Amino acid sequence: MKKRILPLLLCGALLLSGCGLLRREYTRTEPHSATYYEGDRRDVLRAEGRQDLVNDLLLLVSAHDESGTVWLYDSEDGADASQLAQVACDEVLQETPLGAYALEYLTYTVDEGGRGYTQLRFTAGYRRTAQQIKSIVHATNAAALRDLLQAAVENGGKELAVQVGSFDGSRQSVLDSVAAFQQELGHGNQSWQVQFYPDTNAWGIMEIILKE
Repeated sequence: MKKRILPLLLCGALLLSGCGLLRREYTRTEPHSATYYEGDRRDVLRAEGRQDLVNDLLLLVSAHDESGTVWLYDSEDGADASQLAQVACDEVLQETPLGAYALEYLTYTVDEGGRGYTQLRFTAGYRRTAQQIKSIVHATNAAALRDLLQAAVENGGKELAVQVGSFDGSRQSVLDSVAAFQQELGHGNQSWQVQFYPDTNAWGIMEIILKE
């Protein structure tokens, strides 16, 4: 068995300055999707390449699972299982909004086993709770931000995490909007803190800290 530890601290050194690679489409799968499970089993996921592995990992993260098993069948691109697992883990940690927001690290083991597939066992370390992941608000665009902030303030919320489907403006325009909303709502003397995940211009989740 081989084991790789992929700390989130390495992300900064590996992030690309361009956005082309980061603008990939990521599939959101439902917890009981038959597409990624192995037959009738619900404790084993299946994959036939890198994108399948990425989707499987996102499925585990969305459920806040601490571990998961994937049966990897012959890859269409000919890469070996360990290479594919590492590439998929890097992509989830560094390039997907949910992975960048929720994960501290991913580890995996590889068991060739002489079968018709390679068994990959993934372990996830989180820096977010299951409730925080569940509480992510999904918005089609950033126009809903003001109403979401107002609702969070009225409900005494300490933080707001929003996953935005599309956004044409810059990160600075988000920061300016949040500051304007805070001033308009007359909420507090301390500026709200905004973080983007991943921390690039291709971000997909914004986190706004309303209270320390």
